[in-house]
Amino acid sequence: MATTSIWADVVANVACDGQAEVITLIPPGGDPHAFQPSLQDRGRMESAVMIVANGLDLEEGLGDTLEAVEEAGTPVFHIADHIETIGFAPGMELEHHEEEEEGEDHGDEEEGHGHSGEDPHVWFDPIKVADALLPLSEALAAQAGLDARSLSACVTEYRGELVALDDEINRILAPLDHEDRLMLTNHDALGYFANRYDFQLVGTVIPGGSSVGEANPAELQELVGLIEQTGVPAIFAESSHSSDDAEALAREAGVEVVVLDTGSLGPSGSGSDTYLSFLRSNAQRIADALG
Repeated sequence: MATTSIWADVVANVACDGQAEVITLIPPGGDPHAFQPSLQDRGRMESAVMIVANGLDLEEGLGDTLEAVEEAGTPVFHIADHIETIGFAPGMELEHHEEEEEGEDHGDEEEGHGHSGEDPHVWFDPIKVADALLPLSEALAAQAGLDARSLSACVTEYRGELVALDDEINRILAPLDHEDRLMLTNHDALGYFANRYDFQLVGTVIPGGSSVGEANPAELQELVGLIEQTGVPAIFAESSHSSDDAEALAREAGVEVVVLDTGSLGPSGSGSDTYLSFLRSNAQRIADALG
């Protein structure tokens, strides 16, 4: 079992040729930050041979259940433990943020959303994911009893596909000049993409690394000024949760909203229903919006 459809697809490619049945816990289109497991979900998790999770508090509502299931004997592999992570990008700090940092202590609140720690959205860098394939295959062999030699062949093939995808994404984004590579996002989900492909994150609608936070009206107004200052032509929203605040901001600032798939693959036949096509599709939407 994998917590998200993204990791389910990665696991299925590492255990290629049907070596394992891989199921997804969080329904397609679901927000991993907001998902809350049912008693039935708990039973499914306990019956799994192994669970692959993201980690770094991405699955906020699953933390206690994952811990309990692991204590009961189901191995849990956290992908982010095997990836060189990054912190949240500061972007172009707004004066309002700076004043709060100087005058108030929001340590507990920010820590709860992961904003002051490591960014959990590691899947937006295909090379970092490629580097995690070997330890994932080793865990599948040791914990799920899959054949190590077969897994090694799958890892070699899939790693090559991820490296080729990275090259393709660079070609898709090549028409964008450096000054065009500015991104305003709904929440802090694209840090790894920005870091890999030389973008600057200039602001976010929902503060913090979690999509379950709330937009501050005063900060939204400041973002209007930031859009005018930078000339950013689009706000990148997400298909997995509400973009109402982003839509309202876009109307006031006179820019468009471009919806990306972030925490989940798209539905079958959508053109983003595998991890490879998910990244390729998002890169093309970003290139089209900023070009």
